[in-house]
Amino acid sequence: MVKKIYSGFILILIFTSFTLAQEVKVKAFADSTTYEVGDYINFSINVTHDENVKVYAPSIKDSLKGVDLLKVFPFEEEKQDGKVISKFKFLLSKYDSGDVFIPALPVTYSGKGGKEKKIVLTNPVSFTVQTLAVDQRAEIKDVKEPIKIPLDWKLILLYVLIGIAVLSGAYFIYRYYKKKRDLKLGIIPEIIKEPHEAALDDLKLLEEKQLWQKGLIKEYHSEVTEIIRRYFEGRFKVPALELTTGEVIDNLMKVEDASVVLEITSRFLSNADMVKFAKFIPMNDINIEMMNQAYEIVNSTIPKQQPIAVQAEEVKNV
Repeated sequence: MVKKIYSGFILILIFTSFTLAQEVKVKAFADSTTYEVGDYINFSINVTHDENVKVYAPSIKDSLKGVDLLKVFPFEEEKQDGKVISKFKFLLSKYDSGDVFIPALPVTYSGKGGKEKKIVLTNPVSFTVQTLAVDQRAEIKDVKEPIKIPLDWKLILLYVLIGIAVLSGAYFIYRYYKKKRDLKLGIIPEIIKEPHEAALDDLKLLEEKQLWQKGLIKEYHSEVTEIIRRYFEGRFKVPALELTTGEVIDNLMKVEDASVVLEITSRFLSNADMVKFAKFIPMNDINIEMMNQAYEIVNSTIPKQQPIAVQAEEVKNV
């Protein structure tokens, strides 16, 4: 009963909006009615109006329930049959299955001069997100059969000789440096990096590898998240390498210094999980954003240096 009353109320609003603004027509739509978990959902709002009408970009984030807004595309405009079509496009995604209902959204516009603003409502949009189809009765098997390589005894002998040569060389080098070390006095201190220094160095090395540019997207996301998880272990003493994304976030919520990066860490780890487990291919912008987010997480949580206390007896009067 409540749903019928709500639907009737929406229809009245839509009818009222059209009668008040007959010069403006608006349509909302998605590029499909059915998606799989993690798919990109292209959601669009087209506003058809006269040339002297100004349309303002709609804000849809607060109206999305259970759907993530990944990107807002640049505004587009097209002229057709003496009218102007203002196009607003958004990229959405949903990481669990279920029916999605996007209610009627308000679009603000104004006439010539822009003094009087009016609102027109879009039509509601609904679609379904399904889980990946899995045949649970089928046997687990490799994508390809293992390749059987016949034994090459000449190659094996070569490897054995190389191994003996390497071990012999390593032994003599060890004896040489051991004798040299025994003649020295003192100990060379081991240089230990701070967690943020190690993380920044590792991120720089990962950038130089250019993994995702070479098509190694899954490897890239695995390495960049491992660097950040290792950083959390050193910086906040959270066993992030052993925890799921949700468990990592729960542990970070208990650490005061980590509060500034909770939101960006959640998006960072969720995007990586989709690449590693849902097997979807992200856009180049997301690959770049992953590295930017990693740097932001580290730079935002670098410990502040404590001022050195000076004892009163060490201060001399001039």
